[in-house]
Amino acid sequence: MEQKKLIICHGDKGGVGKSMFAMLTVDFMLNKGESLAVVEGDIEIGDVAKRFSGVKNVAGLGVDLDKSGRDAENSIATLFRHVEEQDCKTVVINAPANAKKAFDTNAEIIVPVAQDLGFEVLVAWMVGIEEASAELSEKSIICQMADRKIAVINRHESQHDMDFFWFTNPEYKDAWIASGGLTGEIPELASRVAVCLKAHKGRSLASLAGPDSPLHIVDRQVIKNWLKKSWTSAVQPLID
Repeated sequence: MEQKKLIICHGDKGGVGKSMFAMLTVDFMLNKGESLAVVEGDIEIGDVAKRFSGVKNVAGLGVDLDKSGRDAENSIATLFRHVEEQDCKTVVINAPANAKKAFDTNAEIIVPVAQDLGFEVLVAWMVGIEEASAELSEKSIICQMADRKIAVINRHESQHDMDFFWFTNPEYKDAWIASGGLTGEIPELASRVAVCLKAHKGRSLASLAGPDSPLHIVDRQVIKNWLKKSWTSAVQPLID
């Protein structure tokens, strides 16, 4: 029997692509015919939940994970009570900014509880441009304890390796790979098409590439190609 999967979209900093990875992952699982639960860790933004509201086989759940100390521990406990009650085979968690307060501090609760519930713990670390993001990748306890992890470059930030501390000072990237970590990329999407994604926040990415999409056929094809490349490079290595 296929093992259940708890997929955490991490990276600590805001704006590095956690939500984008979560959206890509949900679409990937739906494309495989799987049902899943999506957890929004920042209930004020909820951008992933908006994409999949009303979509068949997707259950949405909002748990405020932007907490620290005992409040974070309480939020994690609430999260896993819901996970246990829902009994989903796949759970995708879109972590808030500064997610280390909840996820890394409480990794010794999260990982064993998830594993006792029959989940593989899979972590996607979204790599930001700045030095702190590279350093935090090495310090993240949830990444150290995960069953599998991948560091993902979101090319929406930059096409140029020289802009990423991760590449210009490769000690952190090398340490990540040496510790068993995978690496991947979300390719840049043409700017005019990317605008279309933002204009249709209530639709999943895959639906915007489908036959019922309100977009022009050429834009649908660009999104379809981008989805396939993103799945192959960033999502599939972590999940499959």
